[in-house]
Amino acid sequence: MNLLVLSARPPWPPTMADAMTVDRLVRFLVDRGHRVDLLCFVADEAEERALREGLGGVCHEIGAVRLRKLRSYANTALTLPGSLPMQVQYYRSAEMRRRVASWVAERDYDAVYTHLIRMAEYTRHLDLPKVMGVQISQALNLGRMREHVSDPLRKLFYSIETAKVRPYEVKVCADFDRVFLCGPSDIAALEQTAPVPNALVCPHGQDVPPLDRVRGARREPGAIVISGVMSTYTNVDAATWFAEEIFPLVEKEVPEASFWVVGRNPQRRVQTLARPPRVVVTGEVPDVYEWLCRAQVAVAPLRIGAGMQNKVVQAMACELPVVATPVANEGIGGVGDEHLLLRDSPEAFAAAIVKLLGDAAYRESIGRAARGFAEENWTWGAHFSKLEKVVEEVVASHR
Repeated sequence: MNLLVLSARPPWPPTMADAMTVDRLVRFLVDRGHRVDLLCFVADEAEERALREGLGGVCHEIGAVRLRKLRSYANTALTLPGSLPMQVQYYRSAEMRRRVASWVAERDYDAVYTHLIRMAEYTRHLDLPKVMGVQISQALNLGRMREHVSDPLRKLFYSIETAKVRPYEVKVCADFDRVFLCGPSDIAALEQTAPVPNALVCPHGQDVPPLDRVRGARREPGAIVISGVMSTYTNVDAATWFAEEIFPLVEKEVPEASFWVVGRNPQRRVQTLARPPRVVVTGEVPDVYEWLCRAQVAVAPLRIGAGMQNKVVQAMACELPVVATPVANEGIGGVGDEHLLLRDSPEAFAAAIVKLLGDAAYRESIGRAARGFAEENWTWGAHFSKLEKVVEEVVASHR
């Protein structure tokens, strides 16, 4: 197939979950013999250069449109009274619209793949086969943010955006042949507004490090790890809640325990959690798997979020026993007390960690089950093969 892929962010380097997904998808499709053109936004020349160096030898052609932050903020502010979500307005660009129109007119695309609803306005009315990676219900995600945020301005922002997103994401899905979401809970959230009969559960995958690397690593006694981009509000809230309300309970029982917060761009709130050597905030690291392979327990104390959480699958792939909230497991579907431990309250969360730290056989049992679950269910190829088949069916039905 001859495919056009649209992404708000440059897929290379894959430093964010959505960028990593598009990067791996493009590589998968090209390896399968498809021709892929990529259109995305970039912030500056350096970002475009890195993109072309990373994916120039993979994509048939790359189109990079400069997104200027001041203009994007102005677009968002000036159109605030309108009905379109702010995240859609932020990525509004006449140049991107022109580029999409010209590429579609000049090239014989079999189908278009659009990543996230923020790019849907560029492709929703195209007269050719089209699918969209919706990934998560933004209404579900934003609603949870609104519930947990304490800052009044943030609460107002999330309230406004939730009200805009809820009808929009359902309406825009209807303009695509198929839309892909990470889990049943995301589809259920959409269908609280209206039925979405073209929605399919088809999440993204994760890298699974070699087993000899995982088992050859030295686990540091008492080490507890959380990973993720520490500038997103979901991760900031999770790390803060754990450090302030759960980890002190663990320390009472396991004084030598340590908590590692591993991830790029930690916000000031996260930085203030540091009290080495008990609580370590690393910032960006060259290889997150190095830290995951050294820890004894991983945590995913997410109270906010939707869809599939990369951090959970990454930890599971490293044979780490994971203690998570049900929110963190929604898009993953692990069986509680078999593939991971699911706990809600600080007391129950801490008790599960203490038990794991004190019982090596229990840690190994949960960790090995977690690795098997990740290998069986969460490789990139398993989900992208399903996506490829659906796109081929859509193309065939149009013909």
